[in-house]
Amino acid sequence: MKLSRVLENSGIKHAGPDPDITAIVNDSRQAVPGALFFALPGVKADGGTFIREALEKGASAVISGAEPAAELRPAYPAAVFYKTSDLQPALSRTAANFYGHPSSRLKVFGITGTKGKTTTAYLLESVLRLAGSRPGVIGTIDYRVDGRLLAPASNTTPLAHTTQGLLAAMVAADALTAVLEVSSHALALGRVEDVEFDCAVFTNLQSDHLDFHNDRESYFQAKARLFDLLERSAKKEKCAVLNADDERAGWLLKRLKGKVRTLTFGLENSADLRAEKAEVREDATFFTLKAGKENLPVKLSLLGRHNIYNALAAIGAAIGGGLSLRAAIDGVQALANVPGRLERVNLGQDFTVFVDYAHTGAALENVLASLKLLPHGRLITVFGCGGDRDRSKRAPMGAVSCSLSDLAIVTSDNPRTEDPAQIFSDIEKGIAGKFTNYEVIPDRRTAIAQAVKQAAKGDIVLIAGKGHETYQILKDRTIPFSDVEEAAAAIKDRQGA
Repeated sequence: MKLSRVLENSGIKHAGPDPDITAIVNDSRQAVPGALFFALPGVKADGGTFIREALEKGASAVISGAEPAAELRPAYPAAVFYKTSDLQPALSRTAANFYGHPSSRLKVFGITGTKGKTTTAYLLESVLRLAGSRPGVIGTIDYRVDGRLLAPASNTTPLAHTTQGLLAAMVAADALTAVLEVSSHALALGRVEDVEFDCAVFTNLQSDHLDFHNDRESYFQAKARLFDLLERSAKKEKCAVLNADDERAGWLLKRLKGKVRTLTFGLENSADLRAEKAEVREDATFFTLKAGKENLPVKLSLLGRHNIYNALAAIGAAIGGGLSLRAAIDGVQALANVPGRLERVNLGQDFTVFVDYAHTGAALENVLASLKLLPHGRLITVFGCGGDRDRSKRAPMGAVSCSLSDLAIVTSDNPRTEDPAQIFSDIEKGIAGKFTNYEVIPDRRTAIAQAVKQAAKGDIVLIAGKGHETYQILKDRTIPFSDVEEAAAAIKDRQGA
């Protein structure tokens, strides 16, 4: 595609040579002959310092936020250079142009909220697959289409050119629908500005990512951007699906009134889709779905009250997307599990082990409250907090873990560049002097093994924080690490002993 076409409506006026663009990249290592290189600013390095490398690999055009080094223009006379202060919007529009606006050829569902995005996406994917629409998914765990892996997930919602490329791959694979987990970071940074949404889902708002958004209101407004994008979408039949039990739903309903169709869901407040008679058992969750005059039984393989909310959100999105209530219920009932979301590790032991991604106080409280409803002896929780992230959630996570567990084991999560001792100190501010039912075991492998060793018949062990992740990020390296595999190894060691 000619550069002039790639730049249409991007805010950058084409001038000079008009080379054929073969790719859009922001990593100079991925540059190929004919590439358009975006020199984006980064946390650790500025893309401007890699312009020369991109040009050496054959990039035909460069867009940066500052003038490139003076010697580059004469050294690469065939290359085209542009400068803009709006790099992210330019990247979004040029990517949509380059990939032929693939979202216009898909029914696109966007899911935002603090918790529940991944599980809701899996549930909705199950509904859509059962309905034969070969859905694509862009989310926290991976990027896939019709159950086939496209790529591991680099971010919940990747940069605009990656997102547009994935949507194009879904179109090429004959997908009819796409489900996107849309993070607050992605919305704040404009990664989905040129995605045409058919349906937007709001799961809930809890405190998280305040290291990035500074305060809760800014965090919410970033989430609310998804509904601005829904409103301006060129799609004809648009629907917003909102959690009526969240205090922010009223604001969104007022904002969207008369502009798009809205559907609400909940367990407590009046809603279009309301769950009643909820019951969490050892192997399933049951509730009655009240929708208008209909009262239909629902059985989920997923455990917990929080998963009722996720199922209601998925059912609402499916209905908003044109499917019947019966088809939506059949689809959520068909999902067996979600990786790292109350994932059971069962090797025949006489106690229960779950691995879950809960990494905020509210999420941990939801999971522990659900587990306490199950028949059990003691409840043992292993958890930690990520380094270089919001410190304000550490003490509350400690308090929740100790108040709802018989024993809490504090350990490392992904410490990154932060001293684990500082993280433990922050956690203990919420529990020291208030609780005695905890211990600190810095090494996560040892902590998991100790929890499994201490479990007696009928106990429940929850390993929280990392969920599906298969790595641990340390100060100077990233190592392979899976809570599921470590739990299984600890169980085998115990059985062998």
